[in-house]
Parts: sequence; C-alpha cells; structure tokens
Amino acid sequence: MPRQPILSVLGHVDSGKTSLLDMIRESRIVEGEEGGITQMIGATEVPLDTVENVCGELLQTLDTELTIPGLLFIDTPGHAAFSSLRKRGGSISDIAILVIDINEGLQPQTKEAIDILKDSNTPFIIALNKVDTIPGWKSEKELFTQNLRHQSDRKQQEIDERIYEIMGELHEYAEISADRFDRVDNFQKKAAIVPISAETGEGVPELLMVVTGLAQNYLKDQLEVEKGMGKGTILEVTQEKGLGTTLDIIHYDGIINRDDILLYSTKDGDVQTTEIRALLKPRPLKEIRLDKQFRESETSEPASGIKITGKNIENVVAGAPVRTTSKENLEEAKEQIKSEIEKLEIKTQNEGIVIKADSLGSLEALSREIPDEIPIQKAEVGEIKKGDIIEVQNESPEYRSIFAFNVGTTEQAEQLIEEKNIRTFQEQVIYKIIEQYVDWKEELEQKQQKQALNQISRPAKIRLLPEHIFNKSKPIVAGTKIEKGVLTPGSSLMTLEGERIGKVKSIQDQQETLDKAERGEELAVSISNATIGRDIEKDQTLITDITGKEYQQLQHLEQHLSEGEKQILEEIIDIKDKKNPHWKI
Repeated sequence: MPRQPILSVLGHVDSGKTSLLDMIRESRIVEGEEGGITQMIGATEVPLDTVENVCGELLQTLDTELTIPGLLFIDTPGHAAFSSLRKRGGSISDIAILVIDINEGLQPQTKEAIDILKDSNTPFIIALNKVDTIPGWKSEKELFTQNLRHQSDRKQQEIDERIYEIMGELHEYAEISADRFDRVDNFQKKAAIVPISAETGEGVPELLMVVTGLAQNYLKDQLEVEKGMGKGTILEVTQEKGLGTTLDIIHYDGIINRDDILLYSTKDGDVQTTEIRALLKPRPLKEIRLDKQFRESETSEPASGIKITGKNIENVVAGAPVRTTSKENLEEAKEQIKSEIEKLEIKTQNEGIVIKADSLGSLEALSREIPDEIPIQKAEVGEIKKGDIIEVQNESPEYRSIFAFNVGTTEQAEQLIEEKNIRTFQEQVIYKIIEQYVDWKEELEQKQQKQALNQISRPAKIRLLPEHIFNKSKPIVAGTKIEKGVLTPGSSLMTLEGERIGKVKSIQDQQETLDKAERGEELAVSISNATIGRDIEKDQTLITDITGKEYQQLQHLEQHLSEGEKQILEEIIDIKDKKNPHWKI
C-alpha cells in the first residue's frame, strides 16, 4: 500500500496559506500566529475518510478507487523554508499548493516560490484564494463549480478575466501553462488553477479532489515506501512537560521502529546516536506543534508527523536530517546524514553580517532571503551571544549588524551591543528583518552621504556687503549674502573670472559658528589669504572653486544637491573649463 503524499503549502505573506489548512482541519491556528504569519513549520495529517467527506460525490469523477491512506500537509513559514524540507535528490514534498490572492496576482514572494518549485521539480497546484472578496460574488455552495453557475453572466466573465490575468502572469514570468482546473486536459503539462475561499470553504472540495487525483494517478512509484532505514527531517526541538527534550519530525520514507537507534546531527556538525525512549504520534487533523494528547506507538510508517524523545538530544539541529536503523546499518546512516548536512551549509565570507535563527531550516530560509550584495560571515542556530558581537564590531558600518530570527540575546551580548553600537534586527517574521535592514541601511547611506557633502566644497555664489566690512585682510571678515547654493567652511573661493582668492575659514551668525550657510542668509564670513582693495572689491561677487576630485564627489552626491547648487555647479564648470579644459582629470 502506498504512503500518503506530502503536500507543502506556499505563497506570499497574507495570501491565506494557514487559513486554508484551518478550513480543512476546522482549527484556528492562524489566530495565534505572530501577525497572522506562520513562524514554525507545522504538519497535519488528513485521513482518507476526511478527504472523502470533504470531496463527497466529486471523487466519483476520478474514475478510480482511492488507495492512498490520506494526506500530510506541511505549512511553511514562507516559501524559503520549503527548500529546507529536503531529502537526497530533492524536496520531501510530493506536491505543493501555491496560494495566490486573486486580487493581488503574482507578488514578489509568489515568484520566488515558483522559482524554488521549478528548481526542485516539485509539481504544484494553484489555489486562487479570496474568490469571496470579488464584489457581488455569492458564496452559497461549497463547490466552486456549483456557485459559478449561480452567478450573473457579468460575474462569471469577471472571474474568467481574473483567471486569464493570472495565467498570463504565470506564462510571462516562468513560461508556465495553466488553466482553470475543470478545463485542464493534461495535468502533467498544465498547472491547475482552483478558485477557492479559505474563509467560506468554497472550492476546497475541488482542491482536495485535484490534489488526490494527481497523487493517485501520477505519483504511484514515488509513493511506494522503501523498506528498511527510517528517514526524516527535524521540524523543531522542543521541551515538553513530562517528556523533556523532544524532536518533531517529518517521517518521509522507510520504517521507524521504537527499538531503532536514532541518528542525528548536532550544532557542531557531529553525527550522534541515541536510543528512542518514546515514539509519539499526534491525533489525526491535529497540528503536531499544538497537540498535547499524543499516542504512543511501536512503529511509524511514512508519511507522517511524529514526536520522538531520547537521551542527550539537546544539541540537535532543527531542520537537519535524521535516520533510524539497526546497529548493522549505522555507518551507512551516518554517511547519509553527513552528505545531506553538507548540502545544507550556508555560504559565508570573510566579512559581513552575522545571522542567527532557531533552527537550521529557519537559518537557511533567512539566508536565502538576504540579498546577494549583503555578505554573511557567520550563520548559526541559537541566541545572540558575546562572540557574535565580537565578530561584527570591526566591520564597516553597514555590516556591523546581526539578523536574528525567532531567538533572544544573552545578557552579556546585550551589554556589548550597546557599548559597541551594533545594530540588531530581531523579529519573528523573516521578511520584516530584511525590510528593516534595507530601510536602516538606506538611512545610514543618506546620513553618510550628507556628512560627506559637508566635508567638501559645495557650489555657492556669495556677495560681500560693503557696509559690513569688519576686517580688510588676513583674514577678510565681512558681512556676506548667500546669493545661491550652500557655503561651507573650508571651501575655496574664486572670482567669476576664475581667479582664486582664498578659503572660507569660518561662518558666523551673531558670534555663533555655523557649519553651513544657505541661500538668502546674511552673516559674517572669514576669508583667508585675501585683501580687500587688492585681491577683491568690497562689494564683489565670489563663487566656490572646486577641484576635479570634488567635482567627482559632487556628481556621486548629486541627489543631495539643491537645484540652486546644481545651477551654480554648471557656472563653476564653465568658468573652470575656460581656464583649464583638463581640470576634471
């Protein structure tokens, strides 16, 4: 008898992934999630009789007897975690359900999910969610096909237009051929689009029917269980009252027996063994993370979500592979785990940020979300520690940062973070970490550029006020009006004919020293190496003199220049070009 297929649910944030599973299992897990977004990978077994009850007479259209024992749904915290649920040769998921908001179409994370699905060669079905939000749509029946017949011609046309838009986006982005599920003539060549509402349950029977039909008709060989060594992936390491440290595991192949030896990977990369103390199974339709009434079992068959307890498993890495076997096959099992761990390694560099997460799967998911231009020098499972601060304290400002997903900070590390001015981004939602860093980095760059701008000569045109000459030479101190642009201390000045005069030593307003003066302001300016009556006249107009290097810097900082500064810069270029056409070099 074949095992039940493993189904992963993916999609953009807020597309309705967990709400869909809630509807199937009639639970309300999403209400307890941070921001309504799934944070840990969860697993739910849906028995065959539940599938039959939900689908009802629809299953008769499959024209075949159901032989799969049910469905195992995996709810992932974002599409990236899906890639961590792997086995040798690909993903542990047999089929994926890609949830797309009918009002939003393909969003950034939808596209990234499609890339991952295509890369792993995982077949997928599209659940086109929130059909009930179409203005005027009547969700009176559970079956979408029945509801569709009761809509007005205008509404039928409208939903067809929306489906065609999604079909067009899929083809344009990834050359994926798709169509509404009841129009698909070859499910191996076209992706089925099933309009649903995770809120009302509309279309869910058709979705389960299509999933079941695909699994039964096209995945027969894939669902055959390989006898012998038990194979799984650790979802989470938890502390359970009365049980101690436990491992939540997706068991995807082989047979796991209560008297087997469990092999697992530690945070140090070592492969360890332990005896299985208890082999526990959640009740059907109960989420493995939340069920507290596990049933003890002597054996587990795939595909299933199970909980295992054992000795000395505190250092197990969540997201890593596990094997269960007899003593005779220990070495083979160790080699399999080592091989898979090597594939999970995150590429690091000699410089960059540090990333921390609560599991290996989350760590990899976080690393995949980080843009390529942000280097990672260290990636570890666990809370932020003193050593992490030491790693980044000497980095350039934008890399003196730590990304932390779903983990805390030690007391020592908290003190050092403040002392060393390290920026930490700690969230329970991966995409928020990236968003916050990108926003902060942009602010940092803006600040750095403005600081750089104030350290060079900025374009300005000034006029001396003859009635306010306080000192005629060495240095000239005179009342000055800023005609246009921004004047900064240290700027060189020249005449409108290009003759260099001297440097601005200081700018003062009522005995207060300023770091810049802007258009329209009248204040006292001190100019070195010049004398009124010999070098310049007491009512003369002057303009800043810039070097070729400063010109290049101003070009780089052009977005921070005012329109007046840009106009003055053009005047400066004309004056300098007449004196020396090669001055920019």
